[in-house]
Amino acid sequence: MTKPLFLFGNGLSIALSPEFALRNITTKFIEELDKSEKEFLTQLCQREGGISFDDFEANFVALESALESVIKYNSFINSEVGKMLLSSYNLPDPQLSRHIDIIERIYRKYIVRILRIIHGNVRLEAIERKLSGFTSFFIDSLNSGQKGFVFTLNYDLLVETILLEKIGTYHFTDFCFPSGNLRGTNIPKFDFNPRRSEELYTETQRKIELHHLHGSLSLFYDYYRNRVAKLKSEDIGYEEIYEKIYQENLPLIPAIITGGGKSDKIVQYPFDFYYRALKDICDFGQANKLFVIGYSFRDEHINDLISRWTSNVKDYTKGLLIVDYKQNQSDQEEFKKFVRSQIRKRPAIPDDCFEFGGVNNIHDVEGTEAKELTQLLRS
Repeated sequence: MTKPLFLFGNGLSIALSPEFALRNITTKFIEELDKSEKEFLTQLCQREGGISFDDFEANFVALESALESVIKYNSFINSEVGKMLLSSYNLPDPQLSRHIDIIERIYRKYIVRILRIIHGNVRLEAIERKLSGFTSFFIDSLNSGQKGFVFTLNYDLLVETILLEKIGTYHFTDFCFPSGNLRGTNIPKFDFNPRRSEELYTETQRKIELHHLHGSLSLFYDYYRNRVAKLKSEDIGYEEIYEKIYQENLPLIPAIITGGGKSDKIVQYPFDFYYRALKDICDFGQANKLFVIGYSFRDEHINDLISRWTSNVKDYTKGLLIVDYKQNQSDQEEFKKFVRSQIRKRPAIPDDCFEFGGVNNIHDVEGTEAKELTQLLRS
């Protein structure tokens, strides 16, 4: 019996809809800004080419850095030492709280734009039409395996929608449980609580695990209760939940990892649970097949875990398949070169471990097995 591990990046979403492309998301966001906000963001994200349209996370980094710096200096200005500084040098009060409000407003607009685009393009009809080859392979692999591990790096509910429609809610676990309604609304919520999995999920459900490594647009911090809660996809869209969060001050913060410092954020709750789960799988070679789909290999903390898996199975070349959609030969060679620079092996990852026909051309691999326990302990 097999134990496949699927690791999904944003490339799977782009295969479903070009709306998910980073340039498209950033362009639509910029178009919605008023003149002063656009000028502010342009200056804030100033670099050799100005705002990055191909990497919205570079813009997130600039926004986060500015916000962090202003908040830190505002705290100093409001302290006794800060007030003494203003008085001693006859400096005007910079009213940094207003700066904080402006930066936060732009930051929130960016998040809302990204999440609304993502949510609006996950449609079952499009999945059936554009991803049928992939979907069949994905579901067959999970159903026929002894255990199945699914990890996503993108925020959308694409993979979750496929699992719900093709396998059903009682045949996989996402570690969330019914917990009444969201405060002040009729929206049902589901608390994230992995410790209750053994108690409330059946053995059949625990056979397939779904993990959101960088969060999901359905996950939120509920800071009134100091918990992480999940909402249904249909409720997110119907209730325009992201607009409500900021306009009506709902006690929720989207539980997603954006911008810089991902290696630091991944150890925060709830992401630490997902990360540790993947680390354990890779450290002990628990998956005998690893399918990496639509991932850019630009996250060091994820690359480290992939490297661990390759080192902790007997022959990773029999169990690894990296799926991408690049059509141009030179782009393919450049991608292989980059992957090999991030996952350093001797000899280098062979060409047979790469598939450039896109997600619908995904195919099975022979599979490998974990090293003996004594070997794992030595490594």
